Amino acid sequence: MELTAEERKAEQKRRRFIASAWMLLEKTGQAPAPSKDYCQLLVTTEGVIWRWWKISLRRSAVVYPGEWAIARQDVEDHERLINEIERTFGVDVKDQVIHLCNRSNDYLSKLPQKLLVKIASYLTLEDVIAMAHCSKAFRRCCLTDCLWRNIFLQHHKQITPEIEQLAVEHTWRKIFFTDKLRLQMLVSRQRSQIKIQDKLNKNEMQKNKEVTNNNNEEVVAQP
Repeated sequence: MELTAEERKAEQKRRRFIASAWMLLEKTGQAPAPSKDYCQLLVTTEGVIWRWWKISLRRSAVVYPGEWAIARQDVEDHERLINEIERTFGVDVKDQVIHLCNRSNDYLSKLPQKLLVKIASYLTLEDVIAMAHCSKAFRRCCLTDCLWRNIFLQHHKQITPEIEQLAVEHTWRKIFFTDKLRLQMLVSRQRSQIKIQDKLNKNEMQKNKEVTNNNNEEVVAQP
């Protein structure tokens, strides 16, 4: 069924509105065999523009490009568009388009954990605590030992081997929130344990050395 002049004018206006909106994603590529058409995908804040250029081996054939302009709220229900995007660019791009159109794409949560920790390291302590309440991904980031080690270092300037050992036993977050007096007591206790352990190791080494020397003397004494 052909469109009337008013309907064509309205359709052109709608397409220009979608295409002129803020660009979120643009991809170009060639569809797989057997068609191998050239395709362009544009995702804006208002919808999706899908363009294709058919490949024809006939020199005399006049092939015009095709175009779909789908409003954001109708993209997920447009089965042909979804299938074409998946066939040309894959499942990941299809899911990304749907998320963008639903305005549910969370870019920060998809960042690598190391990068999130690096970003959180520049925040104040109050901001880190607030960040932990934003999402599950942010909460996991804000509970990592790596982040709290960086925060501890910002407030205490240096980390001794005794504190490193305490952090292994109690986590850096607990060490950070431990008051200075209790932390000094824990460090002192840790040092005492290290000294005792070192003394036991030395005694054990001395005993092993004496046993080795005695065995050597017995071997030499035998006729």
